[in-house]
Amino acid sequence: MTAAHDLGWDERWSAYVQVAAMNAPMSGRAHDGLCPARVVAVHRGGIEVLPLPDGGAGPGPALAVDLKAPGHATDGEEWPPIVGDWVALQPGGGAGPIIRSILPRRSYLERPSASGRSVGQPIAANVDVVLIAEPMDPGPSVGRIERLTALARSAGAQAWLVLTKADLADPESVAQACRQLGMITDEALAVSASDPRALQALRDRLAQGTTAVLLGRSGAGKSTLTNALLGTDLATQEVRASDSKGRHTTTSRQLIAGQGISIIDTPGIRALAATADGQAIDETFRDLVELAAGCRYADCTHTSEPDCAVRQAVASGGAEADRLERYQRMVRESSRLDLRRNARLLREEQRRATRRDSRGRRGTMRLKGRRD
Repeated sequence: MTAAHDLGWDERWSAYVQVAAMNAPMSGRAHDGLCPARVVAVHRGGIEVLPLPDGGAGPGPALAVDLKAPGHATDGEEWPPIVGDWVALQPGGGAGPIIRSILPRRSYLERPSASGRSVGQPIAANVDVVLIAEPMDPGPSVGRIERLTALARSAGAQAWLVLTKADLADPESVAQACRQLGMITDEALAVSASDPRALQALRDRLAQGTTAVLLGRSGAGKSTLTNALLGTDLATQEVRASDSKGRHTTTSRQLIAGQGISIIDTPGIRALAATADGQAIDETFRDLVELAAGCRYADCTHTSEPDCAVRQAVASGGAEADRLERYQRMVRESSRLDLRRNARLLREEQRRATRRDSRGRRGTMRLKGRRD
């Protein structure tokens, strides 16, 4: 395997680059020298990319790309590029690198807006695994784990729970947390900075070429975990002893490659709304969804309907009341977000239709003028 494969490159991307080269404008020899590059950081008005100038043989030095410069293919729905994107890049000369195409995304991770807006915040693209970092001290948040798991599944990525700071809790509590919380996610592991064997076990489970994104609250140890997995030296900060909360060490998203994998480190998450993907929520609460199959009504909300199998399970101890409440809350949030998003899409389509009608009327008037 080459360093390009470590960065997440494989032959399936090559076909996309060839298509981008064929579709590139011929003027100015724009199709010459087109090469793939991966977005490793996003800044205001620009990005950083790692190009593969030799057809995937290995990455070259990082390049800064000014997104405000002319020539970029900004007309696609996926514009602007985000961390993790693969782009077809024309290195260029004095004008600087030009992005001719954003290659089709295999996954797209978006943080739903917690402010009530219908537009979410992009997190990363082409992610295979979402590493949910939750500290054992002061204790993992089940609600946050559920929401991040649903977010990962809505993006088509696996959700792995990484319980950090395991050395600050007794082994029995750590093992119990892995068992119980692992029923929510696809994988559950416990690590600590002082236990190289646990860190190596996590690294070994991430296949070569995997791109993983770290999500979690501030002070969960995301940057420390990135350093341990990749052998890097990202800045870390102390956590307040009063409430076990930390400040934002990572202030922007960045992709770092090493040890055969790529890790996207992200700032801490303070508030997280539910994803609009109802199916992803149902997958996260599969136990409740399976119980709901026994309800009298197919559209049972599990609140006041008669013969509700879910409420009966809660009453008999077969399901947790708190988990049902969290599920119902996420479903309500998801429905509201979906309605707002559909309303926004309708408004955008109406604006496009109005512009088309306006252009049509102007063309008709010009035609009439020529005939007169």
